[in-house]
Amino acid sequence: MLIYADENLEVIHRPGASPYLLITFNEMEIQANGSRYWGQRFCEKADIAALGFISCRPNWFPAASVVKAVEVAAPILRAAPERILYGHSQGGYAALRYRRRFNATTAIAFCPQVSINPKAVPYDNRFLRHFSPDLHANMGIAPDHAAGRAYLFYDPFHAIDRRHAERIAQLQAETQLVPVHMTGHGTVRAFTGTERALALINACRAHDLAALRSLARSARIEAPMRPYQNAVAAMARHPAWADALHARFGDRFAPVERVNFLYHRANRHIGDGNLMTARAMLTDALSLRPDNPAVKHRLKDLDARIAREEKLANAS
Repeated sequence: MLIYADENLEVIHRPGASPYLLITFNEMEIQANGSRYWGQRFCEKADIAALGFISCRPNWFPAASVVKAVEVAAPILRAAPERILYGHSQGGYAALRYRRRFNATTAIAFCPQVSINPKAVPYDNRFLRHFSPDLHANMGIAPDHAAGRAYLFYDPFHAIDRRHAERIAQLQAETQLVPVHMTGHGTVRAFTGTERALALINACRAHDLAALRSLARSARIEAPMRPYQNAVAAMARHPAWADALHARFGDRFAPVERVNFLYHRANRHIGDGNLMTARAMLTDALSLRPDNPAVKHRLKDLDARIAREEKLANAS
């Protein structure tokens, strides 16, 4: 049932049989439509009581809207003494940013950002186009946002996510870093499936670090994005191996993973002077994600370079 909506987010309540209320926050790829929330299928399968916060666009859950929504949801929150916050990327940020606002017992965050303010995180420009000074004033995760325990899952080999994770752990008390190697920015996908997700939540509730390490290890081994992460890791020093992995497993890559691989592999080809090979890869990437600004910009620059070089060759 939709219990709150404004220009920034919607909140949907689902009663359930779980001994806790799971408060979920979506990643940026899905947006509010009046009836869905992130984690909905999982909550329905496991009959979990849920409060789904879902953004109307990639906006990192502006504080003014969250405060109003929490006021509306107050009766539901009062009836649930155990409150678990759960989210990935922008949703992981919200799960940690609003720990105290919800008086959370547990927060579970995958690949969160400490902020998207470029002045606060000059090492990360992935979400720059979504930053709004009006919406995101003082948005950074701070020590006084902490409540209960938090568990932050991330890939240590993803340099940007690692920097965010380490900064958050320094800022927020009772935050446990849980590395899940070779999962990239899609760490949450390694824990899909009702049984595994329930085991993860229960291990966090019990503060069972041995169980969490075991879950992270098995999730890493069986992670669907592992071939993609291996291909990306091989690109710098073993490009032929990266190409072989892409040829064998590329059809299993998620669309965003395939676009990322083609984009970065094309950049390597440009550096090596293989411009037409690079162009073919960028064209393939654009066919998968026509709205990707980085790919469009790179292809435009490459076409201009090819035209210049052809003009010089013809002149000689």
